[in-house]
Amino acid sequence: MFTTAYAIASAFTRPVVISSRTVKGDCSAAIGAYVALNADGWIVTAAHLIAMIQQQERAARTYRKYQQDVRQMNEDVTSGRPHRVNKLRRFKRPTDASVRDHSTWWGVDGARMTVAHIAPAADIAVARLQPFDPDSIANYPVFKTPGPDVAPGRSLCRLGFAFHNITPSYDEERKAFVLPPGSVPLPLFPLEGMLTRVVRTQAPNAPKGTTCKFIETSTPGLVGQSGGPLFDTGGNVWGIQSHTRHYPLGFSPPAPGGRAGQVEHQFHNAGMAVHNEMILAVLQQHDVAHQRTS
Repeated sequence: MFTTAYAIASAFTRPVVISSRTVKGDCSAAIGAYVALNADGWIVTAAHLIAMIQQQERAARTYRKYQQDVRQMNEDVTSGRPHRVNKLRRFKRPTDASVRDHSTWWGVDGARMTVAHIAPAADIAVARLQPFDPDSIANYPVFKTPGPDVAPGRSLCRLGFAFHNITPSYDEERKAFVLPPGSVPLPLFPLEGMLTRVVRTQAPNAPKGTTCKFIETSTPGLVGQSGGPLFDTGGNVWGIQSHTRHYPLGFSPPAPGGRAGQVEHQFHNAGMAVHNEMILAVLQQHDVAHQRTS
């Protein structure tokens, strides 16, 4: 059903790998997705991914500033040792779990995010990558124009980079993260789901009291699919995957092998994609060129 649509959507869906190293030295990576919008390098993705990137960049700058302050203090020969020791104690040392090094790979080497506009209430962000090779994208997305035909029962497909883990290492000499052999290219994973309803609710980490319009689907969004497209059988984009909601089923069977009275908490996972009404408004607000259905 989605063979042709998958071919269309896979052309403009790319991975983002957010690598970090802690003060303790542990390296890890988060994986998400984004949709390339036009030949000028504009993209759309989930706001929480951009927020993670910005938070890690701030943490890395804080650590570099701490190192610089300590180095300058130790090199200050005009102050006595007791004075230097007392002043060093007043410096707030980052914790072992704090980020000291950070890097973002946008699925192609050399590309950097130069501009970002975040709409946290809608969990949507538009950003620009430079340098950007427009010929690397075979076709750009066409967004479904919001209308009255959003009825439950329609089959839609979600695309991203699920079931794939990357543990990078850090090269001290090059001051760069290294992805392990075989970790790229990242495998795309499509997941079909039925449109169950359109809901207005608060997105995770959104400002208190704000709401957003979401398309709910009968299957969950998987880890690695955040920021990826939700599209129909024609390849038209209906939304951008944001998060997964967990609905309790009300069943509490005994937990197999558990202690007496221990029960399982069963729930249903439903995907939540930001509705095009919200996405197109953000694109229009920031004058980002895009295509939409007539």
